[in-house]
This record gives sequence, C-alpha cells and structure tokens, in this order.
Amino acid sequence: MFRFIFFCCLSSIGLVGIVSGQKYVYVDTEYMLSQMNEYIAAQAELKVQTERWNNEIDNKKNDLELFHRALNAEKPLLSESMRLERLADLKSMENSLVKLQMEYFGPDGKLFNKQKELIQPLQDKVYGGVQKYAKEKGYDLIFDRSSGNQLLYITPKLDKSDEIMAFLGIVKRSTSPKKPKRETNSPGKNEDQEKNKIPKTLPSKQ
Repeated sequence: MFRFIFFCCLSSIGLVGIVSGQKYVYVDTEYMLSQMNEYIAAQAELKVQTERWNNEIDNKKNDLELFHRALNAEKPLLSESMRLERLADLKSMENSLVKLQMEYFGPDGKLFNKQKELIQPLQDKVYGGVQKYAKEKGYDLIFDRSSGNQLLYITPKLDKSDEIMAFLGIVKRSTSPKKPKRETNSPGKNEDQEKNKIPKTLPSKQ
C-alpha cells in the first residue's frame, strides 16, 4: 500500500515533494553493468548466438520462398492430387519455421533463457550491492536513473501500513501471515518482455 501511495504521489506532486526530508541518491545500473568484464563477455556471447539462430531462420525463410515460387510455376502442370500434396508440404514448412522462431525467440525460448543464465546473476549482483550500500550508508531511497528513476530500495521505516491501518480503525489480525519485507522493488524478473532482442540489461524485476 505504501508503494502505491508513493507512486501516486510521485506522479501528482513530483519527486522533490516525496523525497523531502529523506536521504536519497541516484545510481545508473546500466552504466555499472557496462563496466563489468563478465557483462561485456555475456553480451558478446549472446550476440554470437543470436546471429547463429537468425541465420538458421533466414535459411528456412529462403527455402520456403523458393518452394513457394516453384509451386506457383508448376501449378498449371500439376494434377489435383499433386497440387494438394505440394500445398501440404508448404504448410508443413511454414509450421516448421514458426516453431523454430518460437523455440529460439519465444517467451520461454532459448534466447530468453540464455539471457537469464548470463545476465541476471550480474544484475542481481549489482542490485544486491545497491541494497547493501543503502543500509550501510543509511539511505532511505535509491533510484535508478537508467530505468526511468525506478525505485530500487526503500528503508522499512518508511512503511507506514500499520499506522494507516490504525488511523482507519483496521484491527491487525493476529493470525495474519508475516508481512513481507518492503525494502526493495527488485528488478530482473519480469519475464513478459521482448525476448527476441538482446537488451542492454535484463528486464527489470517488478
């Protein structure tokens, strides 16, 4: 609830009003990642693999186009049964191409999983460092300017959920599950983003 109020206020009265009286800083996680040798190597590996998969798909597209042209040229000479057989072959080739595209670049395709394997551990390392730094230095808020000032860290003392519940007369249930920690709005786990491109960073956690 605090985060909802925070972002509503942020959009209506601006950043300055929200962070007034709070100790906050900005970071650029994209820049930080770009300085890591492991990240550069991971990006290079992803680029090579992506080019290899794209070449394979392009070859299948070319084969499909050649088959389609040949079929159009042969149509006047084909019997009805032969024409239907060729059309079935064409459909099979089209389905094979779509299947390959999904296998490599689909929502849970090889590219996405490779990005997750290579990039996410490095991203988690950076975000973990941000949280540790915030706690050690006593910062209340840390924003990431490389992702539109996304909030990376909130100190638990800013969570006023219990106070607002008391204000509203809401009685805290003793059997309620333990309230989750609200220290972070951790990036890196949104898996519903574009999977057919190599991003500079893995999609941020929501």
